[in-house]
Amino acid sequence: MDPKYAYAATTNFILREVNGRNCKGVVLGLSGGLDSSVAATLAVKALGPSRVLGLVLPDRASFSNSVAIKDAVKLANNLGMKYNLIQVGGARLDLTKQLPSNRLAKGNLTVRLRMCILYYFAAIKKLLVVGTSDRSELELGYFTKYGDGAADILPIGGLYKTEVRELGRYIRIPNRIMKKKSTPGLWRGQTAEAEIGLSYEEVDEILKNMHGNESIHKISSKKVLLVKLLAEKNKHKQSLPPICKL
Repeated sequence: MDPKYAYAATTNFILREVNGRNCKGVVLGLSGGLDSSVAATLAVKALGPSRVLGLVLPDRASFSNSVAIKDAVKLANNLGMKYNLIQVGGARLDLTKQLPSNRLAKGNLTVRLRMCILYYFAAIKKLLVVGTSDRSELELGYFTKYGDGAADILPIGGLYKTEVRELGRYIRIPNRIMKKKSTPGLWRGQTAEAEIGLSYEEVDEILKNMHGNESIHKISSKKVLLVKLLAEKNKHKQSLPPICKL
């Protein structure tokens, strides 16, 4: 991947989509992680800081991650963009008191609450919701359906995780963020690579090979099968629900 070309393509895409839909700008979630930081930086470069709104949406009722919050706020300040910090933990806690207990379902509820808040601001301010999922996550289905998978545009959705890192270096994302392990941030100690069972370098090499772009002779067939099974299992996330045609 040529990072200079990726930068031009993604910023032009954001500008074209926003102007083409007669919107005032974009809104996106800021987690303090790599993907959201790259997406926010690209949006500011494309539109200018006054047309980008970041929402920092921690769930402190679940666990406290003040480092992620500080990184998200610092990035927003460095970019000169507006941001709001809204705690979703209280609302999530009130709801889950009335619901059966399940950690995964609770985590997905948190992500969907964040999506609702993003679309609330999008509606009242006439903004597009920028999704921060990358191609690796999209192809694996490693996202919450109608949660972080819900967006109006996906500027980094064509870039694998390792390519997002490369672009992040090109646009000078802070080193502290670049070094972080990817995580949905739903509970303490959660990391994407641990849940998937492979490093993103391995995942990306396999995914690229599945599209006929690279050799994966150095990766075991067991790992290749794992990626294929994950992609197939989550295929339903890639399209609208089945329609009963009459």
